[in-house]
Amino acid sequence: MTTIPPTDAATTFATSSRMLTGAIMGALVFFGIALFFVLGTDATPPTWVPLAQLAAGVVVHFLVETIGYRVEPLDPAMSDSDAAVSARTRWQTSMMVRMVLIEAIAILSLVAAFVIDGGVWTYVGGAVVSLVLLAVHVWPSSRSVTKSADALEARGQASFLRESFGLPAAGPIQQL
Repeated sequence: MTTIPPTDAATTFATSSRMLTGAIMGALVFFGIALFFVLGTDATPPTWVPLAQLAAGVVVHFLVETIGYRVEPLDPAMSDSDAAVSARTRWQTSMMVRMVLIEAIAILSLVAAFVIDGGVWTYVGGAVVSLVLLAVHVWPSSRSVTKSADALEARGQASFLRESFGLPAAGPIQQL
């Protein structure tokens, strides 16, 4: 397996992926701060609201595990530089799919905060669930990058995705 050092484009890509994810996570926090002033903290939501948010979090987690990391494997005939560029594009697309699925919980909780008498706490429950799932599935951590890289490399072409994020390259695969 060939290894190529991360290029400026790969470094910029990794930085922009982290910035985008951080901005989305930060926005969820700022929505909560704004709702604190708009809705207050006097009311508490009915018990079924946080239970529904947790249930939605479990469903979305399994949905993201099932479809969120599906990417078309790279063609083994690609050059290494084309494979690296294609891998970054496919990562970004799958990252956005995971982000949208996860953010739906916070967005629905935001709407529910205005409909259900529960104050800011109605939103906070959904935001916390979304933030945890964003940290697990969207933030470019070793776990999420490796899952995507493994899917991209299923046909044998190196993706160089790990290297783009400063992670060690995958070692050789032993077949028994």
